[in-house]
Amino acid sequence: MTTIGVLMSSAHMDYSSHMIRGLCKRAKELGNVNLIFFPGMLGSDFCCERGEGVDAQESAVSIVDVFIISDQEMLHMLLEQPEGALFSNVLEHTPYILLKDDAGDVLERACALADRGRTKPDPEELFSEDEASRNTFERALEFAMTAHKGQVRKGSSIPYIVHPIETALIAMTLTRDQDLIIAALLHDIIEDTRYSAEDIEDAFGARIAQLVQHESEDKRIGQKPSETWKIRKQEFIDSLDNKSMDVKIIALSDKLSNMRATYEGCCKHGDEFWQRFNEKRKDMHKWYYRTVADKLREFENTDAWQELDSLIKKVFGE
Repeated sequence: MTTIGVLMSSAHMDYSSHMIRGLCKRAKELGNVNLIFFPGMLGSDFCCERGEGVDAQESAVSIVDVFIISDQEMLHMLLEQPEGALFSNVLEHTPYILLKDDAGDVLERACALADRGRTKPDPEELFSEDEASRNTFERALEFAMTAHKGQVRKGSSIPYIVHPIETALIAMTLTRDQDLIIAALLHDIIEDTRYSAEDIEDAFGARIAQLVQHESEDKRIGQKPSETWKIRKQEFIDSLDNKSMDVKIIALSDKLSNMRATYEGCCKHGDEFWQRFNEKRKDMHKWYYRTVADKLREFENTDAWQELDSLIKKVFGE
């Protein structure tokens, strides 16, 4: 498995949809690529002194085999960081490549840089190569982008679509079932957008719609989210005892993506980070993620579960 970090400049976020489409399409075809997005980076993000999260950030990027850098300006910022600053010297030990017009071609060249002699799987083992199969994933990506248009991650300007896409990419490392991967991409549609399970079933079939439903919380519309947070999380935890392996794969992918964002947020903002959530007590988030990870321990031999476990320990000091 090759892990590629994508550093996206805030100055170029208007091109994020085009970038994401190209990278994800090619990652799907290759089948052995794990993408980690670092969206909305600013010059100030590179300038924290040691003691303000630098050690944690360096640990976060340590799993990246190759960086794709969105533009020349960001490359210059990375190369000019003084000793001890955030990301200083990172490009001395991690290969990188600049994003060009053909995002898919850039991803393939990035994979070549990271190649350690592993044999790429036959694409037919991951996805059928017929036109209908390819179109299904691409339609699902367009559907998700439309559904989540205008949404951002809590307390930030990062487009929300980055999360479901990352969830689908993580799921690709755990399964070759295309329905499962599409359900991972659509997992927040019912919960967080105006689209329903019926809309998903009409577009992608009953199995995908049912998988998405299993990932959707009862939001208890009309009640304060801060008052129902623990109830909703406990319901999810309890439900894992009776969930299928398919649903658990999506759950693991979702929670790993969220923990990556949580880790980045804590590194940048410290304890202030927790104020953006309905539940503002850090210890409650620790309870939730650790309990979920323990419930999913049957995946402990996978890279995804091990990364989730590692991030929980780093964020919460276990």
